[in-house]
Amino acid sequence: MASLNSSAVVCVICLEKPKYRCPACRVPYCSVGCFRKHKDDDDYIADFLNSDEEEDRVSLQNLKNLGESAALRSLLLNPHLRQLMVSLDQGDNKAKLMRACMQEPLFVEFADCCLRIVEPSQDEDS
Repeated sequence: MASLNSSAVVCVICLEKPKYRCPACRVPYCSVGCFRKHKDDDDYIADFLNSDEEEDRVSLQNLKNLGESAALRSLLLNPHLRQLMVSLDQGDNKAKLMRACMQEPLFVEFADCCLRIVEPSQDEDS
């Protein structure tokens, strides 16, 4: 992963400039609040990964591929996309917000980029 001084590295929670790295998984974060949120997410993800539900689960390798994608990282540097993501994350009616986001060409490009990474075979069929 790039050094924390790189402009392409962002906090995994708020997407701002990070100052620290998680000692367990080395992802960048910018503050104690973001670290706590990251730890809460890690606990949730661990519970989810240990559950028996496998339908619609993204493999750990594909999650890693998402984290290493230069194309995805480049898209996430866009302030408008970042604001869309924050609004979606913080909103109450996520289904309604998702429908609105899917009307934004930049968000559709982001979603398509994610899908190409986690479902590469879909790309080959097109």
